[in-house]
Amino acid sequence: MTARAAVFEKEEAALVRAHPLTQFGFDALVAGAARPRPGGLAFLDDVDGAVDHVTYADLYQRVGACLSKLRALDLARGERILICSPSGAQAFVALVGALAAGLAPTLAPMPLPQWRAAIAHGAKTLQIGALFAPAQICGLDFEEALLDIAADTPSLRVIGALHGALDGAADFSAQALAAQMSPRVPLSEDWSDDERFDVGALDERGNVRFASQGALLGAALDLVRATRAAREAPILSLYAPSSLAALVAGPLAALLAGAPLHFLAPFTTARFLETLDALGSTRLIAPVSILADLERAGLLDNGAIAAVIALGDGAACVGDSQERCPIIALRAEEDAFVLRRL
Repeated sequence: MTARAAVFEKEEAALVRAHPLTQFGFDALVAGAARPRPGGLAFLDDVDGAVDHVTYADLYQRVGACLSKLRALDLARGERILICSPSGAQAFVALVGALAAGLAPTLAPMPLPQWRAAIAHGAKTLQIGALFAPAQICGLDFEEALLDIAADTPSLRVIGALHGALDGAADFSAQALAAQMSPRVPLSEDWSDDERFDVGALDERGNVRFASQGALLGAALDLVRATRAAREAPILSLYAPSSLAALVAGPLAALLAGAPLHFLAPFTTARFLETLDALGSTRLIAPVSILADLERAGLLDNGAIAAVIALGDGAACVGDSQERCPIIALRAEEDAFVLRRL
């Protein structure tokens, strides 16, 4: 790349980040996406073999129903909540509903054994008022883990089940929020609110990193610009939206690009290859660590993948081929999101 081209690209990226949309919140993004294409596919969740087609109108209605249920709970404005995020649209619905309700959410992975201590530490340190997580999903039962976290967090008053049933938990499942009798609140009521809370994400030690909604939307706009050669190719994410980078690369970039976002859980090689065949040329969100495997399988240069958004740590062990699809590494650093073409 010439010096002049590099300067132009830097200036173009700065203009993208200054887009007026970054002045609004995620609720405005969902409402704005639903208006021109209500019947278009926003998310396709293939979890445990049960496929959920979520249109833009469905997404808007579910967020409105989530907002209505949150307002009925004993949660004060600005109260901190924790969302343990499974693969699928439901964690994003809970996140947007929480932000629209004036709550301060933090994302976390599911309370698996390797994450349970970090989540318990984060919940206690943040003094959360509510915990949202799946009770059961992908053959796993999280009831014991959730109750243990609740017992160790004196401030916790509400548990919300994103999937499955848990005694005493509020039902925030897709089925409950999509029910015709579920009351909904128009998201536009909250657009004029000047105080928009940041989004947090837990690390493996239970510490939290925060980013503003504007910064997250700006990073997603950068990513859409960097992968624009993929045009309207669907997006397949191997990550749950449980980190800031996965949130940017998945739901936010998908809504901004107008491309359907597919989640696949649990992951198996056979289901992954079947999904790629079914989707056609796809934008893939995947760990840096599997790039070499994708290259060995010929998936980076046979047209199956239009672009890769690589997340996580590690070296990208791939060759420099003219036929290889674009690979964009996305990292959330101390005060910014960094995109780097590999």
